[in-house]
Amino acid sequence: MKTRHWIGLIILLMAFLLGACKPTDPMAKPTDQLDDIRTVAARTIEALTTQMMQTSESGQTETPLPPLETETGPNFTEEATEELSPTPIPSDEVTDPATELTPTDEKPCDRAFFLGETVYDGSQLYPGTVFEKTWTLRNEGSCTWTPDYSVVFISGDSMSAPAVVQLSDKEVKPGETVVVKMPLVAPTIGGRYRGNFKLRNAAGVLFAFKNPEQTFWADIEVVEGVIHLAGAYCSAQWRSGAGDLPCPSQPSDAKGYVYADNAPVLETGGTDDELALWLGVQPVTDGYIMGTYPAMTIPNNAQFTTVLGCGHNLPDCRIKFVLAYQVGDEPIQQLGSWDEDYDGAFQKISLDLSHLGGRTVKIVLIARAMGFPESGRIHLLEPVIKP
Repeated sequence: MKTRHWIGLIILLMAFLLGACKPTDPMAKPTDQLDDIRTVAARTIEALTTQMMQTSESGQTETPLPPLETETGPNFTEEATEELSPTPIPSDEVTDPATELTPTDEKPCDRAFFLGETVYDGSQLYPGTVFEKTWTLRNEGSCTWTPDYSVVFISGDSMSAPAVVQLSDKEVKPGETVVVKMPLVAPTIGGRYRGNFKLRNAAGVLFAFKNPEQTFWADIEVVEGVIHLAGAYCSAQWRSGAGDLPCPSQPSDAKGYVYADNAPVLETGGTDDELALWLGVQPVTDGYIMGTYPAMTIPNNAQFTTVLGCGHNLPDCRIKFVLAYQVGDEPIQQLGSWDEDYDGAFQKISLDLSHLGGRTVKIVLIARAMGFPESGRIHLLEPVIKP
């Protein structure tokens, strides 16, 4: 309202000025006096208008706007802070992180971890081949493996493995490794064979890996070919007139004995580097020892070869050696026989077995004293059946 009042006063003033200003000299050249008046009036209006606007603006007070009504939402800053802040742990539940174990981290007393092996799965071996299987294991449990721990055969084909083998003659502490060694013999018939083993602690409890049902094993393929009778000798059943014999046996055994030797001393006194099978007869008149091998498939065009001799420094050695075979439970059939006595020499044997080629038979080895109760022993140096 005040602004309109001032504008009205300005208009009246301009009208008054226009009406009062007339020329006094009639001869004078007429001039447009309105130009000056307009200029003055314009400047006056501009000044007054500026003053009024400043006065009007300074007299007004800004009324604050009411706050906008918004939907109440979560306080994101506080929520983020809460997520980053750890939940306080009651003082009676605080433990040392270095020693605290969760249920999934807890280790049992006895557990192994597999690291490596020799004689890989599917390795091809000839029948009767002697070999050593090894497994490298780490003690993954919390208890030390003492010398009372052992390796035991569980299932499958034993491949002439001992029933129990000492795990180690030294302690194996948690985190340490041990190489488990198992002497084995390839079966005498071609095919795939697998023997399963586990560990056993001092209390007789079996264990192996994280999965308690898991085992470690030897897995081989026996291919038809050379049959190493000396290597597979403990797969045979040995007996004498006194009954069944253990394998291997000791030379001091009065019932007779059998064992293999990697460095045999021959009748001549020389030492050989081939594997020899020693047969000691029972020290009685006409005493004998006999070994029957499990059934094996004889290769085509096969021959039996060996070197026969008495033990060194056994002058009373008088023994007949017999090679025979058996089909199932039928009577034993002789293939050949050789007399051996202590004469400072030995015999090289080569016998044709081609008539047995392709047949599955049990090979039988017999050593019999020729009337003397102290006939001693004979060696079969590298006895093999091969094409």
